[in-house]
Amino acid sequence: MRQIKNLLDEMHQYVQAFNRNNQVLKDNWQDKKSEHFSDTCITIVNNTCQEYMQTVEQVQTGINSSLEQLKSMEQELSKELSAPTWSYKG
Repeated sequence: MRQIKNLLDEMHQYVQAFNRNNQVLKDNWQDKKSEHFSDTCITIVNNTCQEYMQTVEQVQTGINSSLEQLKSMEQELSKELSAPTWSYKG
């Protein structure tokens, strides 16, 4: 799980750098083509990356929750297995 977090953080840094570089281009071009490029390419790539990161973060949260549940179940089973068994001989 730690590796997924590190990769998401790295991807987030790349997306931020992508946005900064594209803002520089947009500020310097200042024409209709730059607006069109921004609307049809930059914005789409940025939004897709953001959506992907959010989806992965949500999946990671779900996995972590499932993992915690499994650990809890394991502890309960361990307690049950180590508990003394009583038998009645009548």
